[in-house]
Amino acid sequence: MQKLNDICYCEAKTNSGDEFVGIRYDKLNDNKYDVKIIFPMSYFKDDEAIHNSSEELLRECVMNLFSVLSDAALLSKVREDSSVAALSEKSKETAFPMLAYLNVIRNYLDHGYITEREVEYKSKTHGKINWNRTIKMTRPVVTEDEENFVYLDLIARKVNYNEDCLITLVHKFCVHDALNRLGFLFGIEPTEEPVLDFDYDIFCNAVNAKLSKTFNDRDLHLLSDLAKIIEFLAEHQTEDGINPEFYFGVNKFAPVWEAMVDRIFENLPQGVVKDKFNPHCEWNVGSGDCDYENQNYAMRPDTLMWHIANDGTKHLCVLDAKYYKYGMTTETSDLPTSGSICKQIAYAEFVDTHWDEIFGLDFANNDTSPKPIYNAFILPFCFDADNSKLQPDDDCKERPYRMRFFGTCHGTWKNLDAKPSDNEYRPYHRIAGFMLDVKSVMQNYASSENAQKKLAELISGKVC
Repeated sequence: MQKLNDICYCEAKTNSGDEFVGIRYDKLNDNKYDVKIIFPMSYFKDDEAIHNSSEELLRECVMNLFSVLSDAALLSKVREDSSVAALSEKSKETAFPMLAYLNVIRNYLDHGYITEREVEYKSKTHGKINWNRTIKMTRPVVTEDEENFVYLDLIARKVNYNEDCLITLVHKFCVHDALNRLGFLFGIEPTEEPVLDFDYDIFCNAVNAKLSKTFNDRDLHLLSDLAKIIEFLAEHQTEDGINPEFYFGVNKFAPVWEAMVDRIFENLPQGVVKDKFNPHCEWNVGSGDCDYENQNYAMRPDTLMWHIANDGTKHLCVLDAKYYKYGMTTETSDLPTSGSICKQIAYAEFVDTHWDEIFGLDFANNDTSPKPIYNAFILPFCFDADNSKLQPDDDCKERPYRMRFFGTCHGTWKNLDAKPSDNEYRPYHRIAGFMLDVKSVMQNYASSENAQKKLAELISGKVC
C-alpha cells in the first residue's frame, strides 16, 4: 500500500513553473501508475518536513486539502478563470467527485454494504415479538383461575437481507473502485473483487430504482454519491475496463488563496456595494465623446475590510492577497513590485475622492480631514518553518491565523514626511506587509471578527 509520506509533496512553484495543487494519478510505463498529492506552497516547510510527519498527521492534512478544494462556494469565483480550472475541466471530463468517493468509503466502513431488506412476520419463530400483531391475529389461552391470558403463538418480526440484489452488487463495485483510488487515506485496501463489470445503464437503473423507494436520509445521501461516481466512471470507461487515471485540484492555487483571505477579512457596512470601489479609465478622442472602459476590465480590489475599534475609531483597509513565495525565501525579489504598489495606492485614492458616493455618508468630521483608509498586502508563510530571517514577532502565536508583520512599502513620489495634521498626509501611502500561516488558514477560513479587529489595529499601528 502507498504510504502518504512517499506520495505527498510541496507545490513545485518554489523550484519550477508547475503550480498544480491537489491529487493526480498518472499512468507510467508498463501499466504502472504514479499518484502524487501536492500541497500549496507554505502548507509545509518543505518535502522533508512532509516525509518526517506521521501518517495520522498527514491524513488529517490531506483531508483538509481535499475539503478546501471541494468547497464549491469558495471556488465559485475561482472557476470563472479558465487558467485555474481543475485538470478534469480543462480536458472536458466530468470533474472527479472527491467528496462522493470519500463519503462512500466512510459509509462502507461505518455501515457496510447497502442491501435490500424484506420484513416478515411469522409465528413460533425467533425474532422481536410484535405484540400488536400477536394480539390481533392469535387467540390466547385462559389460565385455570381465569384471571390471565397467555399467548402461546407469538408473532415475531424478522428481517431478511438479500446480499445478492443488484443495488448491493453496484455498491460493492463503487466501494472497490473508491478503495483502489483512495483507500490509502484510510489505511485499507480493497479485499473483495466486484462481481459485475461496469455497465452505465444497469448501474443507473439500480440506483434510481432504489432511490424511488428509499426514505432514509443516510441511504439517500449514499445513493446520490453512488450516482456521481457512476457518472464519473462512465467518462473513463474503455474497452479494457475503467481507466484508473484521475485528477483533482487546480492548476494555480493563487486565486484559492485570495478567496480564503477574502472569506476571513471581507467586511463592509450594510448597504455598501463592493462594485463601487472599482476605479476605471476612459478615453476622450475624436469628437470628444468618452469611450468608457469595459467594466469587466476595471481594477478590482481583492478584499475590503471595514472595522470600528472599541474607541470608535473607524478603519477601511484595502487588502491585496498575494500568493508570493517571500515567506519561504525571504528574498526581496519575491515581494510585490511597483505595479502592485501603484494599484493599492490607486484603490485607496479612489475611495478617498469618492467617499460620499461610495458610502452615502461622510464618516469623517469634515471634508479636509484624512479619511481612515489603510493599505496592506497579505502573503502566505509557513509558521512551522525556520523564520529567523524575518523580523522578530513575539506574540505571533497568539494572533488569529498565526499572523506576522514583516515590513512596509511605499511609492517614492508620495510625501511620506507629511504629519497627520497636514493636508497631504494619507496613511494609505505606506502599505503594510503581513503574512498568514497557510495551514491555519486552510483549517478555518470562516469570517473572523477577531482576526479583522487584530489586523486593523496592526495596520494602523505600523503605518502611522
